[in-house]
Amino acid sequence: MSLREIAREAGVSVATVSRVVNDVERSKVSQATRDRVLEIARLMRYRPNPQAVSLVRRRPPNTVGLVIPYNSHVFESFYFTEIIRGAVDAAAEAGINISLFVPAHDAPAGMYHDMLAARGALSSVAGVLLIGTQIHDPAISQCRERKIPFVVVSNSVPDPDVSSVDCDNVTGAHEATSHLLKLGHRRIAFIAGTEGSANGRDRFEGYRRALEEAGVPLDHGLITDGHFEEQKGRNAMARLLARDERPTAVFAANDVMALGAMKAIKREGLRIPDDIAVVGFDDVPLAQHVEPSLTTVHQPIYQVGRRAAATLVADIREGRHEGAWGVRQVLRTRLVIRESCGAKKGTENAA
Repeated sequence: MSLREIAREAGVSVATVSRVVNDVERSKVSQATRDRVLEIARLMRYRPNPQAVSLVRRRPPNTVGLVIPYNSHVFESFYFTEIIRGAVDAAAEAGINISLFVPAHDAPAGMYHDMLAARGALSSVAGVLLIGTQIHDPAISQCRERKIPFVVVSNSVPDPDVSSVDCDNVTGAHEATSHLLKLGHRRIAFIAGTEGSANGRDRFEGYRRALEEAGVPLDHGLITDGHFEEQKGRNAMARLLARDERPTAVFAANDVMALGAMKAIKREGLRIPDDIAVVGFDDVPLAQHVEPSLTTVHQPIYQVGRRAAATLVADIREGRHEGAWGVRQVLRTRLVIRESCGAKKGTENAA
């Protein structure tokens, strides 16, 4: 018997049922509603999970933490701001506040989460959203040890005990590369993201698979790092252009790097897409306003944030914090064809 079933029978929200059966936030529930919920719970023979009750009572039930990795461009990033916006909107609709945790810029990888736990921050929230966290990150083990519900965002590594939300990066990258192959390109460069990034790894995998399926050998000389930053994407493109045999097309693992690559191409007096076709990933607002407009892979970033926060709220209210309950949610992407790839110039059709 779950809180959701009791809520449905009583005609109230799951949050209201949770407050009643866990005996918290009494002022938010009328006595009549409380009596009705308790009677239905009794008739349904509901027995609260002792650990779940303890969890709710010792942590503020209306606040969750959102942990994001630090880099100098994090708050300029459309990707991160959209995830945060989606998470905040979903949490607000559920009456939940979000506390944002960002590491110091000089903290070594993983250390921030240890410091977070040491300061007691994990004890001040009812659950945690971990954005861009690797599957073996100390934050995950710390949440498990403290029996704190958590959801991982942007990590495609499956784990039956971890709830995660991400977009289908492999398929999106595969479609982008296959599109360039269909246009006749064979020297297709790849500008990669940050080393160790799950998204960057998966987008490279989609690129690699598309080449393999087309019988095109993987040329490591056409693969270079752009670290998900515009200037580094521009530098990466400059390196590719300096090759004796430059690429005829480039697929960048995000739009920011693709825009940097376009600047480098134009600086050399080359034309897009006539000399070099360009495709990105994300579909940031600027993609449709640059000249030429950028062909890219659209991913529902805002929905990723919403879905992650909604999943975390449900886990908290159902008392789920460990065991075989993890759900991996993968949202679909779609290729948006604009001018920069050389196909259907001046149109915007989803492939």
